[in-house]
Amino acid sequence: MPIRMSTAVAAVLLLAAGPLEAQIADRDAALAPAGETLREGQTLIGTPLSEPGFSPELRAELELDLAIARATLELAPHREDSYIWVGRRLGYLGRFEDAVDAFTQGLELFPDSYKLLRFRGRHLARSRQFDAAIADYTRALDLMEGVQDSFEPDGIANAYNLPLGTFRSNLHYYRAQTSFAVGDFETLVAGMQAALDEPLLIDPTGDMGVAIAYWLYIGHSLLGDDAAARAALAPVHAELPLIENANYLRGALFFKGEIAREEMEAFPGAIEQFALAMADRLAGENDAAEARMEAIVRAGASGFWPAEAEILRIRAER
Repeated sequence: MPIRMSTAVAAVLLLAAGPLEAQIADRDAALAPAGETLREGQTLIGTPLSEPGFSPELRAELELDLAIARATLELAPHREDSYIWVGRRLGYLGRFEDAVDAFTQGLELFPDSYKLLRFRGRHLARSRQFDAAIADYTRALDLMEGVQDSFEPDGIANAYNLPLGTFRSNLHYYRAQTSFAVGDFETLVAGMQAALDEPLLIDPTGDMGVAIAYWLYIGHSLLGDDAAARAALAPVHAELPLIENANYLRGALFFKGEIAREEMEAFPGAIEQFALAMADRLAGENDAAEARMEAIVRAGASGFWPAEAEILRIRAER
């Protein structure tokens, strides 16, 4: 049973929920709150999508970044990075399908680019084209065989301008995460472990580790391996010097029993709320899980595809 947080744990998490996290979370179109303007398409459960609820100032900044990327592409259409940054800048604005088109255009010139495949895969997943995303991640990992891994540049720099993930670790991570959508929990677990085991992934802040632990716990639990699920959370503690993944830390500490349910209710973010919903799901409380997951989906501009996929599984079991 979850226990109440100690004063020290609470203080750490309150700090983690402060300006540094907000600086990053507010810029993530995939987690942004719903805006007033609807856009084409819908979630897996039929709810509408909207433009991200960005402030006018932030939207202007993101649009300027996109304009710069497009100008760079016009000047240097022979460079792989030109297509990468146009696609990424479109993605930051929530224009995931347009981003896929930009990466596809780049792949026509650079068909063996594991970098373009990595980013197209991410935006295919966000467009709910899960099988195509997994295919891109798998081919990118094949292309990286024998290639020296490197840190992936952040499009939205964190507070310390410190890249956290490598190309290979991110390919493992996102292929694993996307495997959750198609119900392949074995690949979810194996891929998260592969990401954690990448030798270049030093993870000095613990940011990658807490996200991986969160998904490992879910994957092992869905496979019925409670011991492995608990073991995945063992390295997680409240004093990790995180830069940007405080939401995953809270989720992992909730799963670990170090944050009580009533404490978690205070955090409206999709990651925290999904942890609460998955706890209900794992306890057999499917109606409660579905209701919370649907609320998560409706609150986000882009929905929340892990919750959407799990809702469909719940409904299929009835």
